[in-house]
Amino acid sequence: MKILALNGSHRGETGYTQWLLDKLAEGATEAGGLFETVVLAKQHIKPCTGCDVCHTPQHLYRCIYEQEDDVKAIFTKMKAADILIYASPVYIFSISGLMKTFLDRFNSTAGGGLCLTKSGLFFQKVDKEVYSKPFVVLTCCGNVEQETVKNVLTYFETFAKFLDAPIAGQLVRKSVGMLESAQSNGEEGQTGVIAEVVAAYQQAGRELATRGKITPRTQKCANRQLLGIPFLDLLMKFRFFKKLALQKADKEHGE
Repeated sequence: MKILALNGSHRGETGYTQWLLDKLAEGATEAGGLFETVVLAKQHIKPCTGCDVCHTPQHLYRCIYEQEDDVKAIFTKMKAADILIYASPVYIFSISGLMKTFLDRFNSTAGGGLCLTKSGLFFQKVDKEVYSKPFVVLTCCGNVEQETVKNVLTYFETFAKFLDAPIAGQLVRKSVGMLESAQSNGEEGQTGVIAEVVAAYQQAGRELATRGKITPRTQKCANRQLLGIPFLDLLMKFRFFKKLALQKADKEHGE
């Protein structure tokens, strides 16, 4: 399998998004897959202006910027891939502006009349060699609340329906700051939950390379909470638990 990851973090190769992608890459290459990451922060990407020149007969499907930036070259890489990974940290409850700017450029390759998607939605005809590949969503944030990542997941679920692109996995890494020691020191010496999550990311890479998708078991392990608190997801539904957690945090910080 040829796997292409698109890193939408403004921090590029220095952020947690890249660190998580590297773990996927380790597993994928170990299993014989080909893994490449395009760091969008290192690319020249002009924003779509909605000029619609790309939808005129004289310039059909060709963006006015295609000779001025790197987007066309990225599209070419996407065509050659078997699986795509859209990776973005949460920026104010959504994908990064960098990732959105890149995705907006899809406009230049769509058009030419209506079609009916497999999910039964009306949409423009699109270049299926670019957009209709199986894909993985990878997102991370510092918060523990599931609400924080909801918009990212919903966005790509809608994306999948309109572009006939199967979702091959959803990797959601909350409390990502707890991986700081693992990022600076490597996973060697890590024990417990963090070690299991790192191993799950590597296993997810292996599965993408060999199966073309991440199994539910591996995804569940990769997405598990890092705090080591039993039944945390259930407890987070109760306001009194959150108040107790805040009181404990204030006490630990001497406030």
